[in-house]
Amino acid sequence: MIRYKEIFLGNQCNNHCLHCLFRQKNPVKPELQAVINALEQAEEDSVAFYGGEPTLRNDLSGIILAVKRKGFRRIKLITNGCAFSDIQFLLEIANAGCYLFEIKIWGSNPDIHDYLTRTTGSFRQTIQGIENLQRLSCDKFICIRIPMCCQNYKDLEATVTAALCLGINRIILQFQDYHLSLKDVLPHIKNAVNLSILNRVWIVTEGLPFCIMQGLEHHMSEIYYGWDTLFEKVFKHHQYCQDCIYQELCPGVEEKYLEQFGNNEFSPVKETKYLQDILAFHG
Repeated sequence: MIRYKEIFLGNQCNNHCLHCLFRQKNPVKPELQAVINALEQAEEDSVAFYGGEPTLRNDLSGIILAVKRKGFRRIKLITNGCAFSDIQFLLEIANAGCYLFEIKIWGSNPDIHDYLTRTTGSFRQTIQGIENLQRLSCDKFICIRIPMCCQNYKDLEATVTAALCLGINRIILQFQDYHLSLKDVLPHIKNAVNLSILNRVWIVTEGLPFCIMQGLEHHMSEIYYGWDTLFEKVFKHHQYCQDCIYQELCPGVEEKYLEQFGNNEFSPVKETKYLQDILAFHG
């Protein structure tokens, strides 16, 4: 299980996403020395840079070089991928030592993606960026993050198919819109998981409780990386959690979701073939 030291590089971005969790009125951009200090405090041997959009920093390649000099084994960039449509910029980042990329895609086509990023042409740039990544001769790893929301969940299967056609290595289905009903999105999640399995690409979910993922628990990212993520969330147990066999492992459901929909669509997990494996994994 790989743990990353996650370092925020600022909230500046070239997209204006409708569901952005980091958008702030006042610009925030940590100074280079603050980034270096954060590296000094890292206990992990891997680092992940996120924003905003990290590729907007003109000192990004220098930061990556500093990470390499300090002996970190893995450097991951969490990005919208638009800047990689410029092959020269991408080569600069790769030559500095970054080969792990997590790229966010909102839909299978420009109509959905550009609507949610609120940036015309962003879909074309992101796809071009991924295609450029595939042209790199180095050994790289490309993960696609698909945030699920009210505006795109019906396009989920098509988005996963589009990602698979790009030859990516992993897919993350991120639940972040508490206005989206889990009962509505769950059939699309199951289809997306099966599509990815059939194409032998590992796929995980993020932000979904065990009871919703019953039978697919091994595709929950939290089993492998824990419940702490880059996205601030407050989880809460509800009345049905007390009878669930996962109660000690699961923090419950996002509080904002329970305020919106209540707890009627949840039911406790009484038995599963995955329990012992999950318990053993968590020690």
